[in-house]
Amino acid sequence: MIPETWIPHHRDDGEVVGWIDMTVAEPALVPIDRLGRPMGPVDDWHEAEAALERVGLRFLMDRYLVDEGGRDTAVRIAHVYDDRIVLSTALTDAVEDVGREIVVPFPAQASLRRA
Repeated sequence: MIPETWIPHHRDDGEVVGWIDMTVAEPALVPIDRLGRPMGPVDDWHEAEAALERVGLRFLMDRYLVDEGGRDTAVRIAHVYDDRIVLSTALTDAVEDVGREIVVPFPAQASLRRA
């Protein structure tokens, strides 16, 4: 779940692209991406917003590896919720590429990493 200290940052269309935590590294602010991963601390609110805008949601289109009991599985992110991340082994949008879903906790753990 999202801690109460995380303040959401929205794109112009209202989509949450991340959060800003004002308490974890006081007096610095910590931008947190949409997967719940902290970024480096920054000095002010505008820097935190700019960092989140630079990252945006593009990383959701990347391929990832998830550790399934000591074995890496290639996945893509299908959905991100405030309490879980749904991954898919279907690496394309082709109709016949059904794949299977893997649910991991939010925020993303170290077991989920870019391929």
